[in-house]
Amino acid sequence: MRSGAALAVVAVALTIVIALLFRLVGVLDSAELTLRRLVAELRSTHKEVGAAGELASAVERDATQGQAALDRLEDLKRGRPAP
Repeated sequence: MRSGAALAVVAVALTIVIALLFRLVGVLDSAELTLRRLVAELRSTHKEVGAAGELASAVERDATQGQAALDRLEDLKRGRPAP
């Protein structure tokens, strides 16, 4: 009878360990999916930051050209010759 009780305790312990391992696999799988999403979002953000940098450069260049054109227009209004 003792060996039967010992086997039952071992079986219950193994069942608990197996259940915990399945739970751990589920948590790790969920963590992997979350990390994959984060990596995809990070790559997307990196591309968008690069595009935003290019856009900012274009806006700055256009603003400089626009300011120069406005200055020339102001000079023409005041009767000064353009440089």
